[in-house]
Amino acid sequence: MKYYLTKNHLNEEDNYIARVLATRSISQAALIKKMLEKRSAVGKTDIVAVLNSFYETIVQCIKDGDTVNLPLFNISYSITGVFDNDEEVFSEKKHKLHLKLKTGKLIKSVLHEVPISKVAAPNTYTQITQVVDIGSGTTNQQITSEGLFELLGSRLKIAGSHPSVGLYFVGEDQTEIKVTRFSRNTFKNIIAQAPQLLPGKYHLRIKSQFTSNPQAFLKGVRISDTSFKLVVV
Repeated sequence: MKYYLTKNHLNEEDNYIARVLATRSISQAALIKKMLEKRSAVGKTDIVAVLNSFYETIVQCIKDGDTVNLPLFNISYSITGVFDNDEEVFSEKKHKLHLKLKTGKLIKSVLHEVPISKVAAPNTYTQITQVVDIGSGTTNQQITSEGLFELLGSRLKIAGSHPSVGLYFVGEDQTEIKVTRFSRNTFKNIIAQAPQLLPGKYHLRIKSQFTSNPQAFLKGVRISDTSFKLVVV
């Protein structure tokens, strides 16, 4: 299991908390595959039937209000909400039933066997590491006006609904000139054609609402600039 540290914003002290990185998720199909690798005498159909029966029985126990104590987990219940007097009964409008799932003895007994390693925190911001001017073949040095160029880095993809979203050349007077022609726009790589640029020094600016979830955009626009200047001659 891998983890990284991030600043603790829950208190005013200068300390950090751990975030666990999800490496892989085991689905039922993957679990069954692992079971078949260990016990080839048991068929997949039989395993699926037993699991389905297990699920149905657990669900029925919950419907019956039974507590469940198993080696993997324990199920119990609680009710929240205020009762005005000792004769008042449960009402879904005022009260809520909660299911509590706790770790079972078997899980607790193997937690100490989980290998744990610290890793560097993943990048959560756009990082432009290289700007390759295809015409001259130079990197992080110059740009050819109306020529092709390539960006390399992380979280580069330009996406979002805000009108300011885009890739810009920013002049020394902070004038933004938008790039309009792209042949590639991905997480780690962008290939585009530079707009018409006057001689001078520029840096690149990405404005994006892109996230790692393709179904969701950032509410605001993330603005990222190159730390180096590019020369148009």
